[in-house]
Amino acid sequence: MPGLPGLFGGRPGSITGWVVAAVVAIVVAGSGAAIALALLPSNPPKSVAAGNTSPVSSTAPPATTPPASPSATVAATATPTDTTSASASPVPTGAGALSVGPAHWTYPAQADQAAYTNNSATINGIACVSGGTCFAVDSNGNVLAATTQGSWRVVDTDSGANLSAISCASADFCVAVDQSGHAVTLTGGSWADPVLIDSNSQLNDVSCPTTTFCVAVDSAGSVFTFTGSLTHWSSAVLAQNQNTLSGVSCPTRSFCVAVDNGGDAYTYQGGSWNQGTTVGSGNSLSSISCSSPSFCLALDNNGSPVTMTGGSWAAQTYSGTVEAASCPADGFCVLVDNSGGVVYYRGGSLSTATKIDGNNSFNAISCATQASCAAADQYDNVLYYAG
Repeated sequence: MPGLPGLFGGRPGSITGWVVAAVVAIVVAGSGAAIALALLPSNPPKSVAAGNTSPVSSTAPPATTPPASPSATVAATATPTDTTSASASPVPTGAGALSVGPAHWTYPAQADQAAYTNNSATINGIACVSGGTCFAVDSNGNVLAATTQGSWRVVDTDSGANLSAISCASADFCVAVDQSGHAVTLTGGSWADPVLIDSNSQLNDVSCPTTTFCVAVDSAGSVFTFTGSLTHWSSAVLAQNQNTLSGVSCPTRSFCVAVDNGGDAYTYQGGSWNQGTTVGSGNSLSSISCSSPSFCLALDNNGSPVTMTGGSWAAQTYSGTVEAASCPADGFCVLVDNSGGVVYYRGGSLSTATKIDGNNSFNAISCATQASCAAADQYDNVLYYAG
């Protein structure tokens, strides 16, 4: 299977146009002088077609409109209260590879357009280890990587499988899981073949705080633990009623929280899992992000956040529908919703939403730090935050 070095190399194609030179000579009587008018060669700007997997030019960023362009709009300035809007997929100007748009987020730029065009694949998960180095997985079985903002490449493919999530402890170690029960691991710069770790159900999420510890969860209430052997994951039934475990987050190798569709949160601490606690209003929980053993934020099936601070859970009020969240520090999270908005949790409360991606729904977000995040939308575009 191809390794991370396959990320490098290649360059965009070029199109050169020439306008045929035409010369018109007019002889002026009595002087013998001639006046020549010429149309000189013209080089139009380079363009990138939808679905092109070549590198994104640093001088001519690609259009971000998906094959079936949505009717969404994107705010034209970075001021949250500004209601001025422009095209949903503006063509950035200037010399930078990505142009900064509203609220210090870059405009949406295509990351997985070939898969979207061919199979309507969507990015299901994203994991960033720094401001520019990120990995993502899609529903077509592709693993993508970028070492700088916008430089996405397919670096591995889990043939015939729908990759549902990815987690990376470093730029050299990641684990992705699929809906056929396989784990695909990047280690030492190479992607290993998929390993079947769950023969009974689909895997929904994975979390790797270190290169020697990962936890994955499935739809049958089971949890799987990796402790260094790629081919051996221990398993245990966590949700006794076989509720679907929808998310897991491990900020350290000694602390994890998993959530299920019955509204329960299960804590791993001291080498074992507890029996689960109903949190918030008891709605089905869809995902979770923990920055430390002292702070987590989970999302329920209504897109409402529920926070855990010092072991106590509390529901938060938000008028919209949050699709994904990432918490890089205690008491601080970045949330993205189903209508192109970004929301910040800090100081114990949620901010108002700021439009950064028209009315497009987000699928995933990952923040390596409070000042660097990457979010993927429903059309496989990625936006970066650099506050």
